[in-house]
Amino acid sequence: MKAPARSRRAQLADDFNALMPQMRRRLEALWPADVREEFASVTVHQCEALLALVDAGGLTMNDLARHQNVSMSSCTALADRLIRQGLADRVSDPADRRVVRLQPTAHGARFVERFRAAKRTAALGVLDALDEEELLQLVTLIRKMVEAPGDAAPSCKGAA
Repeated sequence: MKAPARSRRAQLADDFNALMPQMRRRLEALWPADVREEFASVTVHQCEALLALVDAGGLTMNDLARHQNVSMSSCTALADRLIRQGLADRVSDPADRRVVRLQPTAHGARFVERFRAAKRTAALGVLDALDEEELLQLVTLIRKMVEAPGDAAPSCKGAA
């Protein structure tokens, strides 16, 4: 018996998933070599945490764990790695010394600044293939996907 044909929507979902790593590699290839080398030592989770720390000017360990959607023990290990790399420091909260805050170091803040600049330059290079209208449509569609309710069941619309 022949396997059922995949729906067009399922094929497009597979295409989307296959394209995402290729897009990431294309973007990262446009980063300057020194930036690529520096960022090779930082995981995605560490980078996300550091971005949150810089944006907030520091976070409590509880807030960082919630932001990263990880347990406190995982957050502690993440904080330890950021501290070992000189990207963050643990400090007592001035309002409550029992509370530990993780603050970005000057090195961590520069790291984030260089990371964001490299990402923006790479995005501009890749997005050059699109005209303004196409770019607006792409951003609108991505925003729609990001802001869609996360608990909805997958749709079967268009399934064959």
